[in-house]
Amino acid sequence: MDASDTKQSDATPGLWRLAFCATGICACYLYYGLLFENLFQPGEHALGATFVLMTQSITNSMVAYGWKKFQDSSSVASSATREALPHRFLFAATACYVTAMACSNEAVRYVSYPVAVLAKSCKLIPTMVVGQFVEGRLYSRTEWMAALSISAGIVVFHMTRMEEAIHHDDQPKPTATYGMLLLLVSLTMDGFLASCQNFLKKKRPNLRPPDAIETMLWMNLYAIIYLVPLTVMSGQLDMEALLSMWYKIAALNMTVAAGQVFIFLTITWYSPVMTTTFTTTRKFFTILLSVWTYGHHFSTWQWLAVALVFTGLYLSILMIQKPHGAVEKKKD
Repeated sequence: MDASDTKQSDATPGLWRLAFCATGICACYLYYGLLFENLFQPGEHALGATFVLMTQSITNSMVAYGWKKFQDSSSVASSATREALPHRFLFAATACYVTAMACSNEAVRYVSYPVAVLAKSCKLIPTMVVGQFVEGRLYSRTEWMAALSISAGIVVFHMTRMEEAIHHDDQPKPTATYGMLLLLVSLTMDGFLASCQNFLKKKRPNLRPPDAIETMLWMNLYAIIYLVPLTVMSGQLDMEALLSMWYKIAALNMTVAAGQVFIFLTITWYSPVMTTTFTTTRKFFTILLSVWTYGHHFSTWQWLAVALVFTGLYLSILMIQKPHGAVEKKKD
């Protein structure tokens, strides 16, 4: 193996990193789902979604800061580390993240939960569409096929399970149009968030791209700036609920912090599109695991959905094995 082959091998993360990131994201957020469901069961204290998101941002910031200090103490500072970070893109990315989360959480008040999950399952498409128009990226035909296959598979699978959930929704929601508008805004912000994260990875004069931990640290610090006033204005700042359920909230937040580490590692090593692929298909595997655990039978359409998702994942893995220049091109 010559020097050029060695350099290319070092520059392109291997499939073991892909498996490491995917396993970490799925494990953390599968456990997060169990904790979240337990925490938000009806009881004496009702926690607001914005309040919980604020506590998660605080915990994530503390974890990232601790990791950053350990990282700095175990390595020799270079001239690159003294360069400034692109804080305007970090701030913009945080604004997109908070807006997307707030809109999707608010939308559940106006549309049924299955509809909200169904809409958010398609966020691979707006991520790539916004990337093409904002960044001038030209995704390959294989990438579009992978995104469409995964999205179509998840939509078909959800639609086969939505009928019963909607049938049991006794009270139709007359403000569903507003809820769908909120979901549209959330999906759009997901797309802009991915573009901001791509801009963060670019080298600029006197600025350097943040690494995974720096991205996690600053995005969560900026999220606190957004979320504290939002929590206060929405009346969700409930210290009594925090004190009575601090151990549950702490477990939830530490799980989210671990999940965010894997997410930002995936963004740094691969791309926001690959991260979206992991987080989107994680929801699918959650449902798949639930169905198999309780012995439900798959219909023909559900097996078709499974085939579509795994086809899309296979195409995504094939793209990882190709040189980076063949994956994403720029418009001239």
